[in-house]
Amino acid sequence: MSLISPTKVKIEGGMSSATDLIFLLLIFFIILSALAKNSVEDVDLPEGGSPSPSKSSLAIVGVKADNTITLNNRPITIEEIGQAMTLAVANDKDKVVELNGDKECDYGIVVKIIDKAKQNKLRVVLMSKK
Repeated sequence: MSLISPTKVKIEGGMSSATDLIFLLLIFFIILSALAKNSVEDVDLPEGGSPSPSKSSLAIVGVKADNTITLNNRPITIEEIGQAMTLAVANDKDKVVELNGDKECDYGIVVKIIDKAKQNKLRVVLMSKK
């Protein structure tokens, strides 16, 4: 007398539904990657729709069209800006610097100011008009 039954029932899931799902996901990501825009040419930095910060910043850096730099409406040089920003936000727990750059200013100066702020572990907020 044998304890093993002669008929065995195999319990397996069908793989056709899994392959259909994989192909649908592949098509979905291909379509999304084709629709995604990765262009720099239509970026207009001085214009923007972001609201202004909720509280006023203790350090407001401005770069005018003639590339002169101001900190809280006082002229300053690029060599002095790092230490001056750190002193201006010494009492601010968030350490935020507001950067206002003119549309016609040299972009390299703006990058140097951001680098100086990063070296001093300060956060920079780029301001734009609505």
